[in-house]
Formats: sequence, structure tokens, C-alpha cells
Amino acid sequence: MRVAFVTDEVLPSTGADTIQFINALSALATRGVDVDLVLPIEPDAQGEPEAIRARLIEHYGAACGFRVVPVRAALTDLPRVFTKLAAGALGSARALSARPDLVHTRTLLPSLAALAVGRPLFFETYRPLTRQFAATRPVFRTLTRARAFGGLVVHSNVARDAFVEDGVASDRVVTLYNGFTSSLLDRAVPAPQARAQLGWVEAPTLVYAGRLSLAKGLDLFIEAARRLPQAQLVLVGNAETDEARAVQAATAGLPNVRYTGFLSAQALDLAHQAADVLLIPPSRKPLEQDGTTVLPIKTFNYMAAGRAILAGDLVDARELLRDDDNAVLVAPDDVDALVSALAALLADAPRRARLGAAARALAATLTWDHRAARLVEFYARRLEALR
Repeated sequence: MRVAFVTDEVLPSTGADTIQFINALSALATRGVDVDLVLPIEPDAQGEPEAIRARLIEHYGAACGFRVVPVRAALTDLPRVFTKLAAGALGSARALSARPDLVHTRTLLPSLAALAVGRPLFFETYRPLTRQFAATRPVFRTLTRARAFGGLVVHSNVARDAFVEDGVASDRVVTLYNGFTSSLLDRAVPAPQARAQLGWVEAPTLVYAGRLSLAKGLDLFIEAARRLPQAQLVLVGNAETDEARAVQAATAGLPNVRYTGFLSAQALDLAHQAADVLLIPPSRKPLEQDGTTVLPIKTFNYMAAGRAILAGDLVDARELLRDDDNAVLVAPDDVDALVSALAALLADAPRRARLGAAARALAATLTWDHRAARLVEFYARRLEALR
């Protein structure tokens, strides 16, 4: 089976979407699937495929056993939407020229060329797009009924239910949870040892890893840090963006808040193990208002770390996390509830160990390799249905 995955993202990147598809494609390649990653490069960039692949391996810490197919896209000073459309269109044309068995993408509009020439198209998204943008409902109903449409891959039942309820045929959409690298299950570093290796202060430690943005609900954690001065709050992620600088401004004067910047995959794994509690913002806004976060990818690495997880009691989190079983779920947007739950967790090491062990046990069924096996099954079933 030959799969052409088309992206309009310039790589490497710190974006969670790129972390997701690089690991997913690596797992597919490890299972023997012939994968082309078709990606744009700047007109004057180094275009040697193996050099690009080496950079991806170093940045993402993934095997990257796929073929890299660079496309010199006309990336100019035009608005980002136009440059991304151009990159997607050129990438789709390049992918189709190799006559793959299917085209897989998270970039929908330019890849409609696959349908135009009868090449099976698989579209992937983490968002419940038909709920976020009502105007897309007839678009997806029509698109997913096209003769050559292979399938719709989503990352949560929240998204799947939205598409099905809005008219997408249920047999053409599948929930495939994201994953983590299975070797993480072989690593068990005590939190104090991990903190020492990273050069962190030895103190009760709360860790958030991801996009540093107040829109993600980090204001809740900042207030918690203010009320829990005995604990250190460590924020892991790219700190060089405008929205990250706004977070830093909001924590000015708080001595118990630490920023690490973007970490390599190996250092990030150690940062997870350095935590006493791993944090997912308990806010409704990213899920219900912005739609920018649905069962975030950090959930899977958190579970594999074997540490207590705190998240909001929200419909996406409840697909995998159960309160006082493998996590602590608190009322969304309730700072008092958040602070109370964190204080109780930090005071109860046996409970933290129990929650972390249960999360890790569930994680063993949620590796990238497990996901790749299910994706190959979905490909095969849908391709057979198209014959």
C-alpha cells in the first residue's frame, strides 16, 4: 500500500499538529506501509530529502522511516491563508503524479484534486468542524459521499459524533485516538531524580506542556500558582511567540513559575516524569468556544509518564480519563475547585501513585503502533468498499 500524506506546513515546527502526523506516519512506515510525506519548502531552502528527514528525526525524536518529497512552494509575503493554499495545491499535484493508492491529508481544499482524478482521499481532523462552522455541513455531506472519498479520520468521539449527526455516513468516519512512543513505557524515573537531571528546584511540581497561550486556559494555572506558593508551576513550550510573552507578563512577580522553552522529545519525556501532577487546562473555552483543543495530544504522553493528571470534567477528557480512577477531573473554570484539588493531590503521594499507575495501564493500549494498525485496517476496509 502506498500512501501520500500531503501537508502545507513547513517543517520542522513546534505545532502539535505536526507532532501528531510525524509520529503517526512514522508508525505507519514501521508497519511496512510505503509512505510519502509531501511537504513544502522555501524556494531557497536545502531540498535534499535525506537532509530534511534527518532534521525531522532530530526535532521530533521519531523514526521517520517514510520517504520525504519536498515541493518548492511559492511561499511569499502574502497572507498565510494564500501561501498555505498554494503549498497544499502544489503538494497535491506532486503526490498525485506518483499515483499512490490513496492521498491522506489534514489540508482539505487543495486536496480535492484527488477526488477530481478518482484517487481515494482520506481527510483527517481533530476538530468537530460541522459544529464549529455550520456552513461546512452541506460541504462535508457532499464531500464524504463522493465516489472516491475514502474516509474521515478524527481524534475523538466528540468529533465523530458531530460529523455523523450532521450527515456524514457513519461507515466513512472513524475515531483513532492519538498515541505516544511505546518505549516510554520502559522508562520510569522518580520525579526528584528527573527534576535533578533537568536542573529544576526540588519542590512539589506541577507541569503543563503545550502551547503557551492564555486562550488555552493557562490563566487558571497562574492563579493556582499564586495561591499555592509552596509548589512550582513549570510551563513547557515555545516561549518566543507573542501569546507566550503575554503568559509571561501575567506571571511576572511569581517566583514559583518556571519556563523551559521548547524541549526536544527526550527532554520533554523527562519533564513529564519530573512532575508530581501533569496539567490539562480545566477550561471550557478551548473546547466549546474556540474549538482549538479536543482531547489534546499531550494527554497520551501524560498517561504514559505514569504521573497523576488533572484535567477539566469535560466531554472530551471523559473519553479516556475517569475521576479518581486514572485522573482528577475538576469543574471547568472554577479556580477554587482547581486549587483545592491540587492541594489535596500534592498532599497525598499514595493517591498520586495510584492515579498515575492506572493512567499508564490504559496508555499501554494507546501507542502510535496500535493506532497505525487500526488506520491500516480502516484504509483497507474503505478501499475495498470503493472497488
